[in-house]
Amino acid sequence: MTSVHVSFQPSGLHMGVQAGEMLLETARRAGARIGSACGGRGRCRACAVRIESDSPPEVSAADRTVFSVAELAAGWRRACQTRIERSCRVHVPARSAATMVPRGQDSGADRVPVVEPVAQRGLGLAVDLGTTNLAAALIDLETGTVLARGAAENPQGIYGGDVISRGGRALRDPAAAAELRRLAVEAIFDLACTLTGGAPESVIELAVVGNSVMQHLLLGLAVDSLVKAPYRPVLSEACDRPAAGFGLAPGARLHVGPNIAGFVGSDHVAALIEVLETPPDGCWALLDIGTNTEISLWRNGRLVSASCPSGPAFEGGVLTSGMRAAPGAVEKATITGDRLELATIEDAPPVGLCGSGVLSLLAELRKAGMVDRRGRLGLGHPRVREAGETREVILADEAATGGLAVAFTQADIRNVQLAKAAIRAGLDLMLDHAGITETDLDRVIITGAFGKHLDPADAVAIGMLPGLAPECFDRMGNAAGAGVRRMLACRMARRRATDIARSAEYLELASRPDFQKRFIARMGL
Repeated sequence: MTSVHVSFQPSGLHMGVQAGEMLLETARRAGARIGSACGGRGRCRACAVRIESDSPPEVSAADRTVFSVAELAAGWRRACQTRIERSCRVHVPARSAATMVPRGQDSGADRVPVVEPVAQRGLGLAVDLGTTNLAAALIDLETGTVLARGAAENPQGIYGGDVISRGGRALRDPAAAAELRRLAVEAIFDLACTLTGGAPESVIELAVVGNSVMQHLLLGLAVDSLVKAPYRPVLSEACDRPAAGFGLAPGARLHVGPNIAGFVGSDHVAALIEVLETPPDGCWALLDIGTNTEISLWRNGRLVSASCPSGPAFEGGVLTSGMRAAPGAVEKATITGDRLELATIEDAPPVGLCGSGVLSLLAELRKAGMVDRRGRLGLGHPRVREAGETREVILADEAATGGLAVAFTQADIRNVQLAKAAIRAGLDLMLDHAGITETDLDRVIITGAFGKHLDPADAVAIGMLPGLAPECFDRMGNAAGAGVRRMLACRMARRRATDIARSAEYLELASRPDFQKRFIARMGL
């Protein structure tokens, strides 16, 4: 077979490959960072790149539907849809190559109360294994003192930005399942190296929480029953086993927390541990908003939990210019007349939209009357243009970015409507189940890195959250990370986690006949 040479810019990475290989696979093997929110299934534009060659690759039928004629002529392609037949240079845009900024990952106190210590002395590592990011803390197991904190991107993202993509890949390909486990183990080891100053062998205890798919992949368990019916975990109970393979101290132990249900994992249990240490008065709801949004409702000592398939819109996936929280990501928008002002992470030039920016922009479009209640984008504003048969709001044009425009399209609006409707419908049905209404809520707690930075007023403006008084909303940041620190150091916290997982009532929303009706009713803005 013919060998060709591919170089990736601006990273400078390069390698020789066999002609005909898919470009996204080439990038993975070369170590070149290219976004892949849908896991290479051709359902997003996260892997858009510009191929510089005298003879650009043939355009796939799928790419003709997502790029304009001018963009295709300029060499823009999706890496997951392009086979490399000739040597070329691949320009990876900043939106795709941007490095994650660890925002909202460092929540929690500087000391964990140790009741019934797991170990009398030594170091422990607590890890929140998130779908997008990992957050870790190094703890003195004797005193509970947090010695260091750190965060990193989850390298499994090359197989998709959501757990269903990764789980489906593992289901189809045993080699991919092994690779997904290896990536998680190496990411934890790298954090251990960083936080210990290069001495990971000093760590004697490791505690990990995450959603059920992340846990199963880490433990090498089959994910079949999680990514297809009956959507139940192989293992729901807490698990203790040797931490072999993590590069820690000889004899180090791994503790993985318990799950409530297939899509309410131990990370949500850990968040509940943290909240219940000093619980709010009255009736409250806890929401961890992401690709899968977990919700718990507390009323009169009764805990009910559920999950909502909210999709990746708030994590950068599926949106035309969606991206992770990284330099240049728009996080706040303000519309005043014909003016559109943007605030970006680290004040860098805008290259895309992260979750908080998506909420902010849509809320502003609605307030300005540019989008109607049904989600239709109107003309008349200088930032709105027609693009073929659709319309889009231009946040930064091609001249400003030097590549693809930063745009928010009619299709993007619909994807956000789908996400927010799933979350609101889930909360509605949980309130119905408890026999109460949203006016009975005394507090709504929003957790997670995304929740730390969203403005509740924006979520209320588009109907994602109920219209409660501003003081009724709390943003906790990474409560799961704080909870897993307690589970690392304290046996009482581990028992508390088990009690929560066993006593919580799980409400299966997807099987309720009224979910679809409520979902449709909440689509409006």
